[in-house]
Amino acid sequence: METIQPPRVNLIRYEVPLTWLIGGCGCIASALFYAGWQAADLKAQLESAVRLGKEVMQKQEAMNQDLMNLKVKDQLIDAKILQLEQRVAKVEK
Repeated sequence: METIQPPRVNLIRYEVPLTWLIGGCGCIASALFYAGWQAADLKAQLESAVRLGKEVMQKQEAMNQDLMNLKVKDQLIDAKILQLEQRVAKVEK
């Protein structure tokens, strides 16, 4: 009784069983699928990081605006204190 051999394909100079060739293509396809899946995951992470960065920048701008408002209020308070000190100095004379 003779064993049945799978068909062979001449690939470059080597005889390769067809099942190996199909298996190799499947392996490459799964590797490409995995790489694409990883790329999509990295893209999602990058988009999330960009969105978070924009939120941080907006909050930083708001904080800077609040700080400028506080500085203006501080200057107004200092001016008012100076006016009151000048009034007190006039009254004491």
